[in-house]
Amino acid sequence: MTANTSILENMNVYALLDSIGEGLIFADNDFKIIWFNQTAREILKKVGPFVGIENPDTFIGYDVQKFHGERQQRILMNGPFPHKAQIKLFNHFTAQIVVDRLKDHENNETGFVLTWRDVTQYENVIEEGKALMEEMYTPIIGTALDAALLIALTGTLTEARMESMNAKILQETSRRGADYVIFDFTGIGDTFEERISCQLNQIVESLRLMGTDSIFVGLSPKLVQHITLNGIEINVRTFQSFKQGINYIWKEKGYQLLKISD
Repeated sequence: MTANTSILENMNVYALLDSIGEGLIFADNDFKIIWFNQTAREILKKVGPFVGIENPDTFIGYDVQKFHGERQQRILMNGPFPHKAQIKLFNHFTAQIVVDRLKDHENNETGFVLTWRDVTQYENVIEEGKALMEEMYTPIIGTALDAALLIALTGTLTEARMESMNAKILQETSRRGADYVIFDFTGIGDTFEERISCQLNQIVESLRLMGTDSIFVGLSPKLVQHITLNGIEINVRTFQSFKQGINYIWKEKGYQLLKISD
């Protein structure tokens, strides 16, 4: 049984391409845009002001290479195709793209088709989620003493997290005028890599230069064993628990806890 293809043969191709929910941009062999669908028009409407173009129709004749970095430009010149990538446009927009060659009925290459999907909002949500997770992973908590802050560490310590934590701790310590910062390792695993200890020591040294003393508490027996066996140096005062650490600070500041009589 032969399928009836007359519907496809008589179809309005432009209307069909306009109905597709992803941006389609067609360019000739010189990389000049010759047509785009309605979804691509909406994307170009957002991008246009960053290149001085208000009307999306003005992008007809625009060189698509200008949307790409050097690596993508080389791929446009030489392939391979199809090429998939995620690109950042003008530090504001993120797009997932697929670039492929256009060919006629005789298999001659006649140009390019770029499929664009605007994922800017999705990327922004991811970045907001990362920022929220960093906030949750590194809470900076005030204590009964204005002079002391508590850094309650949880999860896995990574280099990226340590870099973010460094800036946050220094900013908060300066803002609150803290004399002591207590790092509580109760929620940390039994090991961490030597480069993490180096970053910890950098934070401690930065705090020292600001006139703030660091105290480590809650180091588990396995973590202590890992530190000593690997020759990791931690040049700070340590206590078994937060209670012991905060009591030390109370004494250093000249305070005394007294039970209120009944």
